[in-house]
Amino acid sequence: MEEAPLRNLRELAWFERNLDAGVSALHLDDHRLIAGDWDGGIHCWDLDGEHLWHAQTNNRVSDFALGGDRLFAVCGRDIVCLNIASGEICWDAELEGSSDLVACTPDGSTILATSSVFDLEMNDFLESTFWRFNTDGDLIRQDSLDERPWSIEMRNDGVAFLPLGRPRCGMVRAEVDGLHHTPLPTDSPATCGFSGQSHMVIGHADGTLTAIDDGMVMDDDTYTNQPGPIESISATEPGFLVAISIEPGAEGSGFGAAEGLARAYDQKGVLLWQMETSLGRNFEHIVYGPVINNNTSAWISSWDNQISVIEIRTIPEGDPVMRIEMESRANSIVGNSAYLAIGFDDGAVYLLQGDLLTRRLETEGDSETGEHRSSMADKLRRLRS
Repeated sequence: MEEAPLRNLRELAWFERNLDAGVSALHLDDHRLIAGDWDGGIHCWDLDGEHLWHAQTNNRVSDFALGGDRLFAVCGRDIVCLNIASGEICWDAELEGSSDLVACTPDGSTILATSSVFDLEMNDFLESTFWRFNTDGDLIRQDSLDERPWSIEMRNDGVAFLPLGRPRCGMVRAEVDGLHHTPLPTDSPATCGFSGQSHMVIGHADGTLTAIDDGMVMDDDTYTNQPGPIESISATEPGFLVAISIEPGAEGSGFGAAEGLARAYDQKGVLLWQMETSLGRNFEHIVYGPVINNNTSAWISSWDNQISVIEIRTIPEGDPVMRIEMESRANSIVGNSAYLAIGFDDGAVYLLQGDLLTRRLETEGDSETGEHRSSMADKLRRLRS
């Protein structure tokens, strides 16, 4: 596949912001961008870049959920509820171990969270706890698990589905009366999950992709097995994207010299295109991004412990749009049909907007124009800050 042209992220961004600590989590919707950092800071901007509020929690922010007028965040050992308009902390509760995931109903009346205990000597998770709160922060129920859940699919009625790691693997259905375990077609542990369509797609360590619709395994052949552990999934109406770690020489790895694969499929499971990484470079994030020049875009991020490379390709053709290289790890990427946000380990947060991105990519400015634009962007950032 043809290599994409290298572009400067700063010159393309709708806006850039810089936090005092590395970005650990992002939330993007039709009204705002929210970033959490490794020091427990939570920052909220509107989509024009105006800073709306800042809140401080005790430790690293790992996940967000938005319901009604409340934002729920898991931070270190805590779950924190904030007023989405002001950032005021309404309540918080301490969990056992390190908090991992949070989800809520659309109205924010039921909130679910998971936490886990990691054993450094065994290099594995010992146990997890599943928590259920009401909107006032009252603990309704907590349940212990020997496995770590890797994602949550939350229904509007408060029922949730969580794919599990070892030892049992499978999935639990979480209801008000407790957790109910069910096996999946593969006994391989879950590695990730994504709820972006009318159903949930679960990735497994053996390369299996399992589709879950309302707690039932979908009986179809849409989701092709992959030649290695699933690292990341993105699923929307155009189809689905998957990033895979593979062993050199494994079937499906091209000439056997790839560390990983990124693949794009249409909604019927037909392979559209694939990318490979060189040895030593791992795919970490794969998401759908904004429409660029009338095409849905796919954003694929990889890391080799020195440089982040973000490749942007079109859906469905896979044509190269651009390539971004940064001397910091991309910790979080979230996108939709209009915007995409990237948060880096050095604290930089970038928001890109589809229409502006299309115009700037179509402008083949010379180096003098690029330097002038970069200078003006730096001045504008200083004025905004």
